[in-house]
Amino acid sequence: MKILVLGAGAIGGYFGGRLAQAGADIAFLVREKRAAQLRERGLVVRSPHGDFTQAVRPVLGSQLGGETFDLVLLACKAYDLDAAMESIRPALGERSHVLPLLNGVAHIAKLQQAFGAQRVLAGSCGIPATLNAEGEVVQLMPIHRIVFGRPPESSVEADGKLQELLALFQKTPVEAILAADIWLELWEKFTGLATLAASTCLMRASVGDILEAEGGDAYLQQTYDACVRAAEVAGHAPRAAAQEGYRQMLRQRGSPLTASMLRDLEAGNRTEGAHIVADMLHKVQAAGADPAALLPAWIHLQAYELRRARNAA
Repeated sequence: MKILVLGAGAIGGYFGGRLAQAGADIAFLVREKRAAQLRERGLVVRSPHGDFTQAVRPVLGSQLGGETFDLVLLACKAYDLDAAMESIRPALGERSHVLPLLNGVAHIAKLQQAFGAQRVLAGSCGIPATLNAEGEVVQLMPIHRIVFGRPPESSVEADGKLQELLALFQKTPVEAILAADIWLELWEKFTGLATLAASTCLMRASVGDILEAEGGDAYLQQTYDACVRAAEVAGHAPRAAAQEGYRQMLRQRGSPLTASMLRDLEAGNRTEGAHIVADMLHKVQAAGADPAALLPAWIHLQAYELRRARNAA
């Protein structure tokens, strides 16, 4: 199975690097600067599970002409999805499949419309990681989980590819899960992430700081309740264990936890607000639930993006 990973940043670089470490036939679609780094130094990963340097094959967009891949891993930000789809199009053959690792759920329909529902798989990952100034992938904490699966709309032919992908990851330290119900996995994460992103971005504070405020506990739980209701109406009610896990996370006194979206916000960067907070807000409203923090959070994020664009002009 030939695999193409879009990008070699924190996410694509880490999980793609682990696949390369396991002996996968893999290439990385990157820009010239990153290609030069990879050719010169290899893919360097700093990890609590052991540092490693892996020789990898970088590919430029201009080199994709006649080569196609069995599986394309997509780990871009949601706001880069349109450009990402165009960049991978030349790499897709008649039997290729695309496996996105984005947060949320809205991107699945977009990919299905672009490439056909039979070609689109689904997945998500959890890893605190960054790319440092030297181009090294740095895993900040031991967690490194990836889950993937085949939506009912996708072709059964993909099952063999997913089994092979699982077998590759099982040769590495990565916690990899081939999900029987990938939509449920996506929605469980979506409910927790949307709650965390909306609340910490709106309040510009950690979970622990919000809990210290009068009404903070109820505020976080009500927001999560609304997200769970949206998932129920969509037919993907989170399992009891997943709900309990997120509720405990949202009740942990002194917790420094924030959404990565808040870190983007504070750094003056673009955010995935439309893809996560706005999409969940609209689903919550359609479900007839109280939008709680979601509506003011989305207004806040829109105002931030408008100001950011104006300052950049």
